[in-house]
Amino acid sequence: MSATPPSSSAYTYVYCIVQSEPFENGAPPFRAVPVGGKGNTLYTIHFMDLAAVVSDSPVARYDIARENTMAHQLVIEEAMTRSAVLPVRFGTVASNPQAVQEKLLKRKFGEFHQLMLYVGDREELGLKVFWSRDRLFAEIAAEDGRIRALRDNIAGRSPDETHYQRIQLGQLTEEAIIRKRDAEAEAILEAVRPLAVQTRVNKILTDIMILNAAFLVERAHEKEFDATVNALDEAQAGRSIFKYAGPLPPYNFVNIVVHWQED
Repeated sequence: MSATPPSSSAYTYVYCIVQSEPFENGAPPFRAVPVGGKGNTLYTIHFMDLAAVVSDSPVARYDIARENTMAHQLVIEEAMTRSAVLPVRFGTVASNPQAVQEKLLKRKFGEFHQLMLYVGDREELGLKVFWSRDRLFAEIAAEDGRIRALRDNIAGRSPDETHYQRIQLGQLTEEAIIRKRDAEAEAILEAVRPLAVQTRVNKILTDIMILNAAFLVERAHEKEFDATVNALDEAQAGRSIFKYAGPLPPYNFVNIVVHWQED
């Protein structure tokens, strides 16, 4: 992978920062398709022991479309097979390769070097946990007499006749879900958090989601983390669904935002 881009390049798209050595002369070419399509060659720009994974780009801006964001992620994931990576925010485009070297790699070398040491032997693992919808509402009714009484009172009666009772039932159910989610999410976190260097709890996306979290884990502890998640999953079989992903680039713990005009 040459540090010299094709001469037709108008701009330079930046994906991530990597350790330089695995991408030096003689390294195999990238297989991933770059943002913008196959015509935009992927290569690396080096400075000391760090490098930026980039591609030539005919445009300075890209829409946040699934095709583009997936291409961005797949390039980073391929880079991760050879090196620790520091992801750069989607849509980061430099005026030319020299700007990447001077305004990114040289200017931020100390910061990037420390981040690389921090993530070097660690990886991100993602965990999303969901209730089975039928089990959730059955449990809530079984646990809360007010909800059970309202549900039974409404059954078989028209929406107009039971308008206010339905509103009350909805409010009580929402409150019960929040209490239940908080308790169950904390129980899961108590089991896995001690195995992680850093934990990030992300936004809940649906009413049946219990937990949406990412964990930065030492590679040496990955098997123990896997076993803990698998044990939690087995204990909740038929009641909750565990969606476990990784190893992933550390998107939740490193997100490089570039301001090209910084002094």
